[in-house]
Amino acid sequence: MILVILLLLSICAIIWWQRRAWLLVWRLNGWRGLVQQPYLWLLLIYYLEPKKLLQAVSRTRHRFQRPLGIVFGNKPVIYVDDPDTMEQLFNAAECIDKSFFQEGFCLRRGLLHARGAAWKSRRRQLDPAFGSKVLLSFIGTFNTVGNQLVHKFETELLGDNIKFDTLDDMFCRAVLEVSCQTTMGTETNFTAADTQSIARTYSELMHISALRGTKPWLQVEFIFRLLDSKNYKRTQDLMKHLEDFVRVIVEKKHSEWKAGSEHNITSIVGDNLDSNADGTEDLRNVKNISKEHIPRRRIFIEQIFHMVDTGELRMEDVMDEALSMLMVSFETISTSVLVTMLLLAAHEDHQRKLRAEIAETFPQLDQITNIDPAQLLQMKYLDSIVYESLRLLTTVPFNMRAVSRDFYIHLTAAGGARRSVKIPKDTALVFDAFNMQRDEKYWGTHAKEFHPDHFVAGSMGPITRHPYAFVPFAKGLRYCIGNRYSMYLAKIFIVKLIYHFDFGTSTKLSDLLFINGISLKFDKSENISFQIRKLTQMDI
Repeated sequence: MILVILLLLSICAIIWWQRRAWLLVWRLNGWRGLVQQPYLWLLLIYYLEPKKLLQAVSRTRHRFQRPLGIVFGNKPVIYVDDPDTMEQLFNAAECIDKSFFQEGFCLRRGLLHARGAAWKSRRRQLDPAFGSKVLLSFIGTFNTVGNQLVHKFETELLGDNIKFDTLDDMFCRAVLEVSCQTTMGTETNFTAADTQSIARTYSELMHISALRGTKPWLQVEFIFRLLDSKNYKRTQDLMKHLEDFVRVIVEKKHSEWKAGSEHNITSIVGDNLDSNADGTEDLRNVKNISKEHIPRRRIFIEQIFHMVDTGELRMEDVMDEALSMLMVSFETISTSVLVTMLLLAAHEDHQRKLRAEIAETFPQLDQITNIDPAQLLQMKYLDSIVYESLRLLTTVPFNMRAVSRDFYIHLTAAGGARRSVKIPKDTALVFDAFNMQRDEKYWGTHAKEFHPDHFVAGSMGPITRHPYAFVPFAKGLRYCIGNRYSMYLAKIFIVKLIYHFDFGTSTKLSDLLFINGISLKFDKSENISFQIRKLTQMDI
């Protein structure tokens, strides 16, 4: 009898401890949500790891009313996979912070993980370093490294059995080379060879971060050290390796800056291009910009060195931002290029159509060697290919936020009635862009197919697409600061590769198994291979 009473008291104490989470589940999903929690916990216990989670969510999400409330310890969690709710949350000032799920990220410093007022201040400081004139000044670097990438394919990556992981490594190294040049003004020759294993170090850290992100108990340092000492020690070694690599460059560049500061850029004013409020690309004003009007290259680190000199930032902040910018830029952009090439290889009719557009836009070889951003504006089919690739195989499957204070959202019931739901402080938000962007409700009968016409004006038929049904870079108040940088670079690489090479694969879209890493990964990627051949002028 005493044991029963103690058990009941323990249950009551736990429920009281979790009361805010239970109340939110009731507000969102009613009795059904309450009784489903044990089932949800069993699913989470079994599937809470990178190799299983994304596939499990894709299979089971339709069994639950959504947005879905989940009791996770004493934390309320909301799973969101509809554009209407995403729009409200992405644009809520209460939802700009990163969630506790991201505390396991290997680098918890800099803009990437800043919160609240600190994030707003740092974002305002760094926005000029990603202004449109600065991005245009990087076009020369994008072309140079893109040409180096073409040379690597010509000399090392032709044949009938080129492994997926080989291309993954090649794109990672090429994009990391671009990132080092545009972020820190330093040529590293990573496209030719990564002798310091920096790209591999970043990739391994991303893998460990994904593991800790799906197993929140590993985010507690002493528990991580106790339960997974191998990965704990490996993380320490990898981070030291990266920090040493970046510190040498930062200190060298800062000495150069101090020695010749009168030659460095101290401000950026009068940008001709702007990013839309939701972070999407607006290149309209670039139409009349020719190569001779593209400004000289401006380096991100020079922008923040000026902030150090004016007292806005500390040298420690420079290190944090350099580490963060390198990590997020190379990982997501290389994945974007890789998935686009995979989809084009699997759909050669679309590859041929894109190649025809490239040949029409660039009739001379020297134009491919030095791509002008104004020419990219003419390539509407290229846009549809890249956007459709990001829709179908979105680079970041899950985006996560935390609620900084109580606020209300409005939900629509099946009958069309609207109701307000209070979302409490410290609620974790999980945005499932991957499944939303593949949902027939928003994308029609071709939702799970590679169908570039999704992004051709007037092709949607009876489907009216919600503006937040496509969020590859997030939207709203905390959209990705590097979205335009990513699009420029990815498009230039893709144009050069499709112009010079034909890509094929026996892998079908339906064969792919997905892993929820920090960016999208593929299970059993060793089974994916490419056939790559050099095109002649007759082929083009």
